[in-house]
Amino acid sequence: MDGARRALLGLWLEIRVIPVLQWSFTAITLGTALAWRDGGGVSVPGYLVAVAVGVLLQGLVAHSVNEIVDWRSGTDRDPAPRVISGGSKVIASGLLGPRALAGVAWAAGLSTAALGALAAVAWGWPLALYGVAGLAGAVLYTLPPVRAAYRPYLGETIAFACVWACVTGAYVVQRGEIGGAPAAAGLVYAASCVAMLMMHHYLDRGPDSRADPPKRTTIVVLGPGGRRYAVLWAAAALAGALALTAAVDAAFALAAAGFAVALVLHRAVDPDDPASVTRAELGVILTGMAGGLAAAVALAPGLAWALVPVVVLVPLELAVAGAAHRDLMAARAPAPAAGRRP
Repeated sequence: MDGARRALLGLWLEIRVIPVLQWSFTAITLGTALAWRDGGGVSVPGYLVAVAVGVLLQGLVAHSVNEIVDWRSGTDRDPAPRVISGGSKVIASGLLGPRALAGVAWAAGLSTAALGALAAVAWGWPLALYGVAGLAGAVLYTLPPVRAAYRPYLGETIAFACVWACVTGAYVVQRGEIGGAPAAAGLVYAASCVAMLMMHHYLDRGPDSRADPPKRTTIVVLGPGGRRYAVLWAAAALAGALALTAAVDAAFALAAAGFAVALVLHRAVDPDDPASVTRAELGVILTGMAGGLAAAVALAPGLAWALVPVVVLVPLELAVAGAAHRDLMAARAPAPAAGRRP
């Protein structure tokens, strides 16, 4: 019984609920809200299927594959102190092993294919292209021959494309076509997510460079210049949100406000200070998510109920992850300097 409980806990933690809420969930909600604005209503089943596909692809396929490879390469085994980055830590905490995670990835991939086929039958076969592209992105982000997460600039390129596809794919589910507004909104929201991803890699620079094979992310390659690169992405997201406010709908001013706070955090963070990065990254995640969801609800007030999962799951995830990995984090915490109190 205890083994089953630990496995379920590991499965929950592997999803990494907060990043999924920021990336696929918010992007899908934003695309659905734009469809509601343009068409006077949405298919709730269509929205829920899109969210389910997003959770399966990002939370279970992409995260599980990445967890296995990063563990085997050594970057996630590295004892460097990292709270948010460094994987889900389910292997390090003894909750799930690589073989179990491989089974999770396969099951989630097959479930995605089944849901995608049903969605294509119900809302149009062009959606099958989104499903195939999403599954390919989730796998090739980590696995050969692309192995994008281990190559500079390529990892964020695939991540950017996947977030854009979440916004536009959700719109296609509802309207059967891609409009100019969702295409532009997808670019803007994807930029905000990539900026967060760059910050996510700050504390991984040492472990990534020591991995076998080395994980040469853009942040590893740029070194001290990595923060400027992340700031550029964050500034692009803010500029894009302001342009959407002027050209599409005033609701995007709410997204601009969230992205402005995120930009301040990007500029203020110390990439070499674990405490600074942890605080700033959590702030960037929450303000980016808040900006995207606030704009979505302003565009389509009837989608306000979609905020409930965020309100419930964010504090729950923080509490569960903190308790599950408390011993691991304590073991990895740096020893206090001589002459200083612990």
